[in-house]
Amino acid sequence: MADESTCGVPVHSVQEEYFYLMVHPCDCGGAWLPGDQHVERTARGLVHHVRASCSACGKDRTLEFGLPGGDAPGRPAAVREINPTAAPSKAVDLAEWMDLARFYLERIGRLKDKVRKAQSLLDARLCLEEALKFYGPGDDAPPAGALWSDSSRAKVAAQPDAFRRASVEKMLGRIPSKERLLKVDGPVQKEFESGIREEARRRTRERWKFWKWGRRK
Repeated sequence: MADESTCGVPVHSVQEEYFYLMVHPCDCGGAWLPGDQHVERTARGLVHHVRASCSACGKDRTLEFGLPGGDAPGRPAAVREINPTAAPSKAVDLAEWMDLARFYLERIGRLKDKVRKAQSLLDARLCLEEALKFYGPGDDAPPAGALWSDSSRAKVAAQPDAFRRASVEKMLGRIPSKERLLKVDGPVQKEFESGIREEARRRTRERWKFWKWGRRK
């Protein structure tokens, strides 16, 4: 179950934060739109404070996420990496990862661009891989500790076959390999990361110019 402790909801990456926001909307059902954010370094790691507003009712909320020490927002990690460890998520449960995977698979039919289709397939694959981490040795059905809400338990009870390990593995087997999908998505991500670095350089240059201007005064 997600642990909203003093260090916030524990996540492995900023990408995992994004998925958490997708499956935990506002009470009215509206999607959260992230706004101002900052990072605080504590003895237990980094805390990412995200100010968000609901796209439907306008409600504001500040969410806190506990990140590993080296994963700071604005510093790109491995391309589209969610969780580099073998441990299951503590922010998104098994049924929610399956919901995310189905969302990305279903949207492919509406996409025309080759790169966007590859990105959606890649996201679906990554979500299915996260779902599989909840199954222990010999588990065919989701273990009790993998489902954290009445909603998740109801989904599994209504469609038990869809949540069996073999079903998840079958879905994963129909998706191209991560390496193949990254070949399509990789150049786009490199361009994005290059843009982040250039923006950081631009801001540094502007701060330097301002400092020199102040010294002349």
